[in-house]
Order: sequence, then structure tokens, then C-alpha cells
Amino acid sequence: MSSALFLTAKLPLPAEDGGRIAAWNLARCLRHNGYDLDLACFAGSPDQVREQWAELESVFRSITTATREVSRQYPLELVRALLTGESYFVRKFHSRRLERGIEALLAAHRYDLTLVESVFTAVYLPAIRARDSAGRLVLRLQNVEHEIFERLAERERRWPHRYLLRREARLFRRFELDAIRATDDVRAISERDASLLAESSGKPIGVLDALIDADLYQPGSVEQIERHSIVSIGDYAWLPNRNGVLWFHDRVWPRIAERFGTARWYIVGRNPPAALRRLASERIVVTGRVADDADYFRRADLFVVPLLEGSGVRIKILLALAMGKRVLSTTIGAEGIGFPGVGVRDVDADWVTEIERLFESPPEIDHQAVEYARRHHHWQRPFLPLPGEPAERSRRP
Repeated sequence: MSSALFLTAKLPLPAEDGGRIAAWNLARCLRHNGYDLDLACFAGSPDQVREQWAELESVFRSITTATREVSRQYPLELVRALLTGESYFVRKFHSRRLERGIEALLAAHRYDLTLVESVFTAVYLPAIRARDSAGRLVLRLQNVEHEIFERLAERERRWPHRYLLRREARLFRRFELDAIRATDDVRAISERDASLLAESSGKPIGVLDALIDADLYQPGSVEQIERHSIVSIGDYAWLPNRNGVLWFHDRVWPRIAERFGTARWYIVGRNPPAALRRLASERIVVTGRVADDADYFRRADLFVVPLLEGSGVRIKILLALAMGKRVLSTTIGAEGIGFPGVGVRDVDADWVTEIERLFESPPEIDHQAVEYARRHHHWQRPFLPLPGEPAERSRRP
């Protein structure tokens, strides 16, 4: 049996946000394809590891963690980054404790594959490359991270924040491209990202599709759909998710609420800041963290992704498709999604017109969407395109 070191930024469980869902299902797919896996990552607390231990052990033979809540911001690290001329996010994701754990794993095992899941954990590439036991070194990119910083800077009106975002975009772009060039094999999460990164780096980039658990997210019945209900789901610690919800509330929701007296909007997900919690009303439900977001997907007459900044693939769209939902997104939100049935609008008036059109027709389950999600993105697949895949799957500059 082959062995692999699986390095990711966050403990893959609980699989609540897109990054964790992508990492967890990729690990399950590797295990399904015959890999013994050792995990190295950050965890928010030792309790988090203990709570998830039994399920993690079903996929990983060992689990090495360092305690850090990476969804938080660390002002002291920002000050240090400004003083040293470094990227803030490079500093934020580097931990000497985690690095020592990775070095210990590489000293104890000779791997066939080391998979660095997300560019943030590429801060450990020097430690990995210092040893000859890593095997083939593969970097999987969940997003084009520097592009997210650039897009956030374009829309940011506060000049200190705009300066910091532009600075981070410039420094992190250099880091991201250096990481790509330093690995044996690079996989983007979508064809679009692969083409963009290949052109920027001058290196062939392949695609390793985003994976989900289509068995957990199966369509319900039409009768379970709440007529004229709108659902958005995400982790609102991520700034683009927050910005998108606030834009939808200011520019789209008032006209929908006026046009459809029974319309209700569910803002579902953990870490809603005060600005989102203040939106709660009789017709806007801000849930915070929920035990099972599949219940809200089933309820949705329409799933919306009003994303104004971002990159990569929105995993929540794949989950919505797996459940046969009607989906409306911005162009940025729908990037990397290969299903043509996703509605795409970018102007608020066009959003209103499209929602009105959809709400004038009865609720439905889109079985073509269900089939697409299961065929292309379910984790339990017989073939995993890793090193040695056909050359036509690569995108060359």
C-alpha cells in the first residue's frame, strides 16, 4: 500500500466550511484509492481534536497538530510583517511546533507522496524539501489566494485597509508563484484557476477537482421546499462571504421582500459578525452555526451566492447542486463550476429580475444538477488524478 503525508491548514473536521470539506473529501478519496495517510495541520484546540478523533482515525493512521485558530487575525503578527517586509499570511501560518511535527513524520517514514493542501501550508516546503523522504511533492491550490486579496483591495474604500490588502496581494503573489515552482506537481481546483496560474508561473498546472460527499447531501422532496425561501450558507469569518451578504441585503433583498410577501431569507453558518446579526428580523433568519446545513439546503427554493470577491470553487454551490437546488450566483461566485444550469448575474437589477422569474414558477428539484454533482465531484471515485495522470489534463502556459 502507498503512503502519503497530508498537510493542510485546518483540521479537516468538522467539515463545515469549503476549505475543510475540500480537504476532508480529498483525504477520503486518497484513502479510498489505497493510501495510508498521516495528517499534519493546525487545530483550534486540543478539545477539537479529541471530539473528532474517532472519525479522523477512519481515514488517517496518525494525526499531528499544533494549536492555532487560523480563522482569527493576529495584530502582532501583522506588525511584525510590516516591520520585516514579509507577507502577513506567510507569518500567520508558520508554526515552529507544526514544522517540528512535520520533520518528525518525515524522519520516521518514507512517503510515496506528500500532498500540500492549500498554498498557506506551503510555508513548510523548505522543511519538507530538506529531507529525501517526502516522495513526490504535490501542491493542491484551493484558490488563487493573491487574486482574492487583489479583488478585496479593489472594493475596499478605507485607505489603510486598501493599502494592507494591496501589500498582501503583491507579497503573497510572489510567495504563491515561488511555491508553485518549488513543487514537483501542482493541481488547481478548477480549469480556470489552472490556466491563470500556468500563465503566471510558467509551469504546467493540472486540475484536481473539488470533492464532496454526495451521500450526505441528497435531494429531498419538492414538498420539503419552503416557497419563496432564499438560503445563503457560509463561514462568515471569511470577508468575501460577509461582503456578499451585506451587498445582497442592501441591493437585492428589499425589492424581493416587497414583491413577495411570503419571502424569507436564511443566512446560515458560523461566525456571523455583529453587522450580519443586526440583519435578523421576522423575515431574515441569521442562524449562526447549525448542526446540519443539509436541512436548510432542502428548505431552499433558491440558493444564492452573491460573492463579490473570491477565487477557486464554491463548495457550497456543489452541495446545492447535489441536492437539486436552483442556484443564483455572481460570475465570481460561479467560477470553476462546470454545470451550465447555475444562474449567473452581476448587476443588482438583474438579480431582482431573475429571482422574480424563478419565484413565479413552482419549486422544483433539478435532477440534472444532482447527476452532475455526483458524477464529477463525489469523493468515492475509482480514479484519482494525481501524478502520472494523462498529459491532456494539464494546462500549459
